Amino acid sequence: MHILDYLDKAEDAIHVDEKSEVRFEPRLDEDSVRVEYRLICSGMFYPKHFMGDWSHSDGARILLSLPVELLVASRPYDDYPQELALRFIAPLESETDGSISHSYHPDSEIASDVAALLTLLCRRLVTVSVKLREQYDCIHVPPILADYPIPSVTTMRMSHWKERPLHFLYGRENVEVKSYAPPQLAFDSTEIMGTLLALPKLGVAPAIVRAARLYASAMERIESQPEMCYQLFISAAETIAGAVLEAWEPNTNGKIASKSALVAYATKTEKLGKEVAERLALEACKDNPWSSRKFRKFLLDNLNREAINREDDLFIVPEEFCPKDDEIEKALGEIYQSRSGATHSGRSYPASAVIGPSTSVPVKAFDAILSEKRPFPPIGWFERVVNNAICGFLRSQVKQLAPLPTQPREESADE
Repeated sequence: MHILDYLDKAEDAIHVDEKSEVRFEPRLDEDSVRVEYRLICSGMFYPKHFMGDWSHSDGARILLSLPVELLVASRPYDDYPQELALRFIAPLESETDGSISHSYHPDSEIASDVAALLTLLCRRLVTVSVKLREQYDCIHVPPILADYPIPSVTTMRMSHWKERPLHFLYGRENVEVKSYAPPQLAFDSTEIMGTLLALPKLGVAPAIVRAARLYASAMERIESQPEMCYQLFISAAETIAGAVLEAWEPNTNGKIASKSALVAYATKTEKLGKEVAERLALEACKDNPWSSRKFRKFLLDNLNREAINREDDLFIVPEEFCPKDDEIEKALGEIYQSRSGATHSGRSYPASAVIGPSTSVPVKAFDAILSEKRPFPPIGWFERVVNNAICGFLRSQVKQLAPLPTQPREESADE
């Protein structure tokens, strides 16, 4: 994974001078290339710790100075969708497959993974729109091509959530205006920088990147293909759960309980003793990967229930459709089981599964409410669970590592 190699080497370019000021000085040699991409954010970032009016300050456009440069490019600042400039130096990589070898700059993969990680960490859709620039420092490149022209107008890709309309609630005395747009998000530069730099040090880093890719892919399609996105969110959680809990398995009683039908058949029909039947059950469990249990265990172990029980500020999920605190484990089991039916039998998810990305709710989704049954968990609720658990786990792992230098201080235009 080129993103992990890049982040691992980025720490070597961080220097702390005599005044304890942090500087990021990556080296542009003749084999590397300085690139600039434009990202599209379905929402609006602003620097969390910026002092002053960030909406009218050029200094507030700096979201990250390391391990990549990330700046707000939109004018005005709060334009929707928000346009971000991503800049970094991509190294030259060489790969050999048998007798065939080739060299290339993996900047496209790095930019895509940065966007996916930002989508996961910030819970806002961030996508790559276009590459704007390539700059070289190579004696073999003519000076006029050192700043290489890149086609941008014809290759630009605009992928973002639709802007949600305002709703007007008319009362007898006044009119209440309600906005369902994603609220402005304080971008915690220090925390995100620390997370990115710490990522290569984690043993499950490749699984985190793969999970971020699946999660970002789901967030990009959540408005138009919610059922497919449900599958992707499950895969994202399952990917990281399998890596984190690779060696985990239930205790002996749990294994025997999972084969209760086999134990019952062996004792009643085949007239075997209970001890022999239980040994058969344990033998039958040897090749079980316990994927379903790992999926539920990871989410339950890393979920902040207090945060999940609060009203969501991103997706629109009525409280009546959300599983209660004592129903979460059962709901996760139902979700995993439904995924199997959708994958292997082409079955559709229940009507309530699509609730969240839209301001409307399918009429059929109210059938469970009217019959006093717990509705199938909406995708807006499940996305929040997956994001909360993965980010909670990642945050706990980063805290266990040695602290990293803080982001270099940038002067604002007002200073």
